[in-house]
Amino acid sequence: MPRSTTTGPRHLATVLTTTAISALVLAACGQSAADGESDDTAAAATDGTGGGTITITGVPAEEASALVSKFELLMHVIEEETGHEVEFSHSTDYAAVIEALVAGQADMSIGSPFSYVRAGDQGAEVEALGGRIETEGDEPGYVSYALVPADSDIEGLADVAGRTVCYVDEGSTSGYLYPSAGMLDHDLDPQEDVNAIFTGSHDSAVLAMLDGQCDLAFAYDSMVEVLMPERGELSEDQYKVVWESPLIPASPIYMNTGTLDQETQDVLRRIFHEERLINVDNMVAAGYCEDVESCVLPEDSYEYAPVEDSTYDGIREVCEITQASACTS
Repeated sequence: MPRSTTTGPRHLATVLTTTAISALVLAACGQSAADGESDDTAAAATDGTGGGTITITGVPAEEASALVSKFELLMHVIEEETGHEVEFSHSTDYAAVIEALVAGQADMSIGSPFSYVRAGDQGAEVEALGGRIETEGDEPGYVSYALVPADSDIEGLADVAGRTVCYVDEGSTSGYLYPSAGMLDHDLDPQEDVNAIFTGSHDSAVLAMLDGQCDLAFAYDSMVEVLMPERGELSEDQYKVVWESPLIPASPIYMNTGTLDQETQDVLRRIFHEERLINVDNMVAAGYCEDVESCVLPEDSYEYAPVEDSTYDGIREVCEITQASACTS
């Protein structure tokens, strides 16, 4: 769905547009919560007809209630720089995200490194723009933890045979694929040798463990060390880490070059690669935020730093090791 790009001035109309989009996001999240169902809306929320709107879809690590404010600034910057309205469609299903990209119903995505790799494998023309950096100066990557309650007798993955294990989603990089490789390293099938539960998000996996619904839960490092403690949902005395994955490539933002026109693609490459605008300090300097404290990116990130396709070769290697159904279906 090619579009003509008109680089928009930073004026009142855009502010009003952003407000309207925020309302749409709020409405979408509210409807999901009201329904009590999986918000499997990646494809449904995009009409595929263009109309000048950039649709971002993805499976953020947090539950919908924590999403809205953290995506507003990112959407606003992309709107201002490209001149297009931006809509965000939250999904809890990685497969739906991939299908939307392949079908040309999503223009950008954010979240799982695995969904980026699989979308490309299945024919979507995707290009990585930036990888999530939590703190200034960090390497673009993260790790997965296996957590157990503080008083658990489990000391490592070798002890979980026959126990109940909380994963995130079969398409989650740190919530299933890398943990699966870890389980295989201990001669355990990640589903056949345990009672596997898929909770849909990292924080819900940890909360299920704390609630006694599973003996062990997998979640990525920042969720355990930063996001949940800041919300008062987790403290160090409640758990112990019994396994840590190798470094996982940074969670990406990527675009669908099969749906975006060349001019819009060039603008996105400029702001992510050349100007590194999706960076807290640079957004303050550009006038998008008054100060560092008011610059809030998804998952409390510091920036989305430039990445290349080869950054995600490690994901492809894990798929080769695990032969997980999500990698081959």
